Amino acid sequence: MIFNHNRAATITRRATRTRLATPQDEHAIPLQQVNVPVLNLEWIKSRLNPATLESLMQVWGLVGRSPFPPSSSGKAREDSRRIPTANARLLRKAGIIEDASSTIAGGWIIPFSVVEEKTAGLRRRWIAWPRDKNRDDPYEANAPLLNISHYLPPVMAEAASCLDVKASFFQVPLPRETRHLFRCRVEDGTLVELTRPPMRYKAGPEILQITITSAIAGLTTVVHRLWAAPPSVRVDVWIGNMRIAGPKSDATLWETQAPRNADSCHATMGRIANQALRSAPFLGCSLITLQAVSLSESLSGLYAPCRRLIL
Repeated sequence: MIFNHNRAATITRRATRTRLATPQDEHAIPLQQVNVPVLNLEWIKSRLNPATLESLMQVWGLVGRSPFPPSSSGKAREDSRRIPTANARLLRKAGIIEDASSTIAGGWIIPFSVVEEKTAGLRRRWIAWPRDKNRDDPYEANAPLLNISHYLPPVMAEAASCLDVKASFFQVPLPRETRHLFRCRVEDGTLVELTRPPMRYKAGPEILQITITSAIAGLTTVVHRLWAAPPSVRVDVWIGNMRIAGPKSDATLWETQAPRNADSCHATMGRIANQALRSAPFLGCSLITLQAVSLSESLSGLYAPCRRLIL
């Protein structure tokens, strides 16, 4: 499979600048709280056509693999970074971390946070970086997903609407038997492990996201015909966003169906834009530029998301 990178990740501008949080930021800027339910992955799988389901399962099958090859004599090494106590309290409440099980640690994450400078102000987000996986393995996916261009093409239609799948990166649950591969410590020494896939991992949420969003949107190339959008409606998917366009009555009908689909799998959605297009029937998307974050040389380009996911 081919997995390329591009700085355009979403229909809407997420942040004008992103940087690594300083110790002062850790105390001054509250951590963004993501209290969302766990995604019903079985619902997603039930909607997919056979080819897409096979691709998804190939990616999901990577979750339980150790970051070390079977022939490697290396052992997982704990990172020195720890989660601040206040952050850990919020992450526990959100269900993103939990106390480690009795299973021997098979891998470690590097916990840190970044500050996003948005028009509404500063926002601090927590990041889990899989240490060993990214040290020894190039960031690439091993199963096909979906082919999308580096920008959304314009559409000409009577009406168009854009919807956003919110906070869903944190919603996919890690199988319990794999959580010992993603551990770190809190400031007080408590050993914890992730309950959701970390970013920048081969089976990470930013890779699973395109399939999840496509299933919710009813993309005809991804879901069974029974669950697909009607032929009169054009659906474009962009990582965590979807655009619905077509005749006003049909587009409006499908705009109400997509949130119902999201509710069925416990995803959270918000409306970005909804407008009837009359004299100038055009809704397009310009390229989005995000500032790359560098925790170290190995983490350079943290926020360089995917350009093409080929199905």
